[in-house]
Amino acid sequence: MHARYDPAPNPTPRPTILVVDDEEANVKLMRTYLKVEGFEVATASCGRDALELVRRGVDLVLLDIRMPGMDGLEVCRRIRADGANARLPVVFLTAELGDPDSEVEGLAAGADEFLHKPVHRPALVARVRNLLRLANAERDRQLMAQLAQAEKLAAIGQIAAGVAHEINNPLAFILSNLATLTTYVGDVTRVLDAYRSSKENGLATERELDFAQTLEDIGSLIRETSEGGQRVRAIVQGLKSFSRTDDGGAEPLDLSEVAASTLLLTEREISSRATLSKELSAAPVERAPRNKLEQVVLNLLVNALQALNGRDLRDCRIRIATGQDATQAWLSVSDSGCGMAPAVCARLFEPFFTTKPVGEGTGMGLSFSDNVI
Repeated sequence: MHARYDPAPNPTPRPTILVVDDEEANVKLMRTYLKVEGFEVATASCGRDALELVRRGVDLVLLDIRMPGMDGLEVCRRIRADGANARLPVVFLTAELGDPDSEVEGLAAGADEFLHKPVHRPALVARVRNLLRLANAERDRQLMAQLAQAEKLAAIGQIAAGVAHEINNPLAFILSNLATLTTYVGDVTRVLDAYRSSKENGLATERELDFAQTLEDIGSLIRETSEGGQRVRAIVQGLKSFSRTDDGGAEPLDLSEVAASTLLLTEREISSRATLSKELSAAPVERAPRNKLEQVVLNLLVNALQALNGRDLRDCRIRIATGQDATQAWLSVSDSGCGMAPAVCARLFEPFFTTKPVGEGTGMGLSFSDNVI
């Protein structure tokens, strides 16, 4: 048994294909085919060595099914058991032409493709390139999703002060109301104790404490406290919704409600730095991902705020509006900020393009928004 790694001197990284076969002639043939096509090639003659090379990092595995010791099926199962390799392309090499049971067993183990020996070079290259292309597309999708999440959290960070204020206000009057209610509970206790001694004492205590007004105040205080608690809960639920990584799937929704839920978190911060105009008319959409649209609105509002940096507060205006016409629902965010040069407009939706200083954005906000819409 032996394992061999063939590094290339080319500094540009090229996909590494792992060939696993206990027949040296097969390994040499595969290595020759793949080298000619510009791939890096790692080779192993047993399952144990193959798993070690997979652990070190490869881009695709060509795996013989029948090998002494640990066969290819077990190697594939162990590869798939590692979450880091759940999407690593695995192609089985088999000499068992036309054996449906063998193919079913291989697919159950986690294989992506089958190639029958003797391997036809064009078929080998085509399958390898297709599987690598799909794997790269999946990695790009995951990377974009991670960057979009980073952009979302960065945007939430910029409105955090306003969110804290939105929570502190209702919390302050909840605590104040509870303190008053505590006093009123004492008054209720005094009245009940007075009635236990006599009806006359009870009535006298009621008059002394203006108890009718106390009872009226208790109802109002409980309603206000409940409303404050519900507002805090709505803000917290909004933050949880924005922070989650999944989009929750598509659902019927109204863009005006999406805008309103986003403003629940942002309005305080926006209003402290600009005059906010809201014109939210009904704008129903048959099916769309609410969480992603909320992030789009958040991105647009944060961008609008950033465009106002350095301007006189009296000149700072942000308008958000929703509506519908005969063919579409629409949402608009506009501001009185610095605007954009034509060269910037031309690159507006490019991933990673940003005019912000380092550390203030990933350049994914508008690219993500464009993809969602």
